[in-house]
Amino acid sequence: AVAIWYLRKYPVPRMTIKWPLLVWIGLAVLSVAWSHDPAFSLGEIKAEIGYGMLAFSTFFILTRSETSWRLWLNLIVLSLALTLAVSLYRYWAAYPGGYEWDDVHGYVSYSTYLATVTPFLLIWIKNLKGHSRWLGGLLLAVFLWVAYLNTNRMFWISFFAVLVVISGFMGYRKETGRAKVRALAVLVVAMLVSGIFFIQVAKHRPPDAAVTSSTGFSGSHLINTFAQSERYRIWQYWVEKIAERPLTGVGFGRDLPRLVYQKPTEWPDLFFAHAHNLVLNHGLQMGIPGILVLLLLFGSMTRAFWRMAQSSDRKYREIGIV
Repeated sequence: AVAIWYLRKYPVPRMTIKWPLLVWIGLAVLSVAWSHDPAFSLGEIKAEIGYGMLAFSTFFILTRSETSWRLWLNLIVLSLALTLAVSLYRYWAAYPGGYEWDDVHGYVSYSTYLATVTPFLLIWIKNLKGHSRWLGGLLLAVFLWVAYLNTNRMFWISFFAVLVVISGFMGYRKETGRAKVRALAVLVVAMLVSGIFFIQVAKHRPPDAAVTSSTGFSGSHLINTFAQSERYRIWQYWVEKIAERPLTGVGFGRDLPRLVYQKPTEWPDLFFAHAHNLVLNHGLQMGIPGILVLLLLFGSMTRAFWRMAQSSDRKYREIGIV
């Protein structure tokens, strides 16, 4: 409603990735024609594209000014702080019986949320001044602790990648030699923190998710976390299924392929949920054309946000980075 009011008062800003977005949406809608379950595909288009585009468009429209961007940033961090407080309360209330994050929030959904808001939190902390930096440091500590409690190994890889991007772009403008030193220091600390937490999480999880328990931690255990990951088997299986319908796929909807194909008997249900890979998921749903359109969209977004990240305007630079 606020976005609609804003549109009536101010002109629509130019969206440089409009055509790639329209091609992606158009192919998804077109896939309903050959979908294994048209009603399911229409529901997924509403949920994944409809609501997603509504959120994207609202954010795009309402971040035109420095004030509105700061407001969005503060609201995102405030909502994060509230969810952290509620989650920690529930965690300690369930202690020592154990708090099942997946049962309460959905499988890995909370750790995915934490990974999504990471760049917003780090940009917010960077802009703090004076004594308020202590508040930012406290919030970051709680954030990292809750992320650790979620025991998601991939979060720490994502966290490090976000820090690399933010530190790289913040030192890219070559304002002073001191900025480069700070960026390098942040990267070193980030590498240490991410590595420590990743190792701690990996210690208590088997390299292969099909194994129900870990036999202990060692250097080989850490190597096998990558070398023996279950994802390789999952990807190989779904690549073979893409080859069966390379031009059309089974229709839009991330979970639709599991309604079409038979689950291997030795696989747990988690393996068969989807391809655990965004590119392969698009190939399963819309064939090779779906992969090409996705890559076109990613390329256009990367180009647009890369330009924004190098802007002399701080607001545009920060939005481009996040």
